[in-house]
This record gives sequence, C-alpha cells and structure tokens, in this order.
Amino acid sequence: METSIIIRTKNEEKWVGEVLKRLLEQTYKDFEIVIIDSGSTDKTLEIIKNYPVKLFKIKQEEFSFPFALNFGCRNAQAEKYFVFLSAHSLPISKTWLEDGINDFIEDEIMGVYGPVRALPDATFWEKVFFNGMLQNIIKIFRPKKIVKKEGMGVLGFTNAIIRKDLWKLYNLNESYGLGGEDMEWSGFWFEKGYKVIRDFNFSVYHSHNLGLMELIKQWRHWKKIFKPYPYKKLEYRK
Repeated sequence: METSIIIRTKNEEKWVGEVLKRLLEQTYKDFEIVIIDSGSTDKTLEIIKNYPVKLFKIKQEEFSFPFALNFGCRNAQAEKYFVFLSAHSLPISKTWLEDGINDFIEDEIMGVYGPVRALPDATFWEKVFFNGMLQNIIKIFRPKKIVKKEGMGVLGFTNAIIRKDLWKLYNLNESYGLGGEDMEWSGFWFEKGYKVIRDFNFSVYHSHNLGLMELIKQWRHWKKIFKPYPYKKLEYRK
C-alpha cells in the first residue's frame, strides 16, 4: 500500500461522513484510512463504523496535534506517503489525491499542500478571505508553485502529504502540542534543501464559522507560532 490518510477526530459528526465518502470516490485508490479518535462523545464513532477505516482510540489527556499524527504514522501501513487531513476538510474533487501524489516529481520534494476554501456553511468573512478574488486570480494564473522556504500556512497539516522516509528520519516534534508542529517539521527539511509544492488542485473546503474578529485573532495566533519556539530539536536519524 503506497499511501495512508491519517485523520484526527473528536466530535466531528458534522462533516466526517462526507469527508470519508469523498475519499472513497477518489480516482487514486492505493490508500488506507487511519483515524485517531481522542474521546468523541457525539455520533462520530457511529458514523465511522459505516466506512472501511482503521480506527485507533487514544485517551483525551494523551492528545496533542503532533502526538496524534505520530501515533497514526506508527500504526499506518503506507510504503511511501502520509496524508494528513482534518476531519472537516472536504477534498475539492475526485482527482484531489491523485493530483497531490503526482506532485512528487523530484527527490527534493518533502511534501505537498493546497490552500483552503470556505465550507458551504462558512461565515461571510471566511468566504471573503478564503474564496475571494485574490485567491481566484492566483488559482488561475499560478495554480502550482514550488516553495523553497518556510512561511505561514506552508505545508499546513489541515491537508498535506509528506514522505514517509523523511518522517522516519525526523518525526513530528511533540513539544509543539498546541500547534506549529507542521512549520517546525517543514522548517527542519527546508534547512536541508528540500522543497514543497503548493497545488490548488489539492485544496480542501475547510473553515470554522469564525467572524471577522475571530479570524484576526486566529491570524495573530498563527503569526505567533510561525517562528517556532526554541524547543529542543528531535533526534535526526541519519
């Protein structure tokens, strides 16, 4: 099996069924779905049972963003790629995964990600920011871009593909329990000369029903964690 799609869940009944449905409709088929649940109390687990997934449960107190993903990677069967996908991130097309996998055209590419679009029930301001004119212009004139340095949102694990061989050499740093593990991981590999592909064809619908002030607060949080905290680097397994 070439690819494992790893999804973290906790009370995701609203969208998780649609996410799984869209994954099973993908043109690319060589994957498994691995779900890491950290204590759902709604209908999430009931919905998941209707789909061919591997479900692992961790205790709520064990959860952190990087721990759950590392746990999923260790229990996945993929030979080449890990896909990190939010349980409320809807792939935009049936070729979404095929498009992303096909971007690994060079040995120096560490991962692939796509910008997010607002979900159907998003707020007005989310649609302005995520579905606005600037995004549409970029999508038309520069749908794919090679990224050679870290930046806000680069290889964000809302929807991203990374190489298993690189993860084995350098896991996600669990010191970043409240976020920022994606920037720390990509930053480590950028320093070694690796690159990322940003591909609009690998985009997802993803939003959180935030108003203007909440979006500003979220942006400030991202900006704060953009420069990773001086946590100790993990061991690099050369």
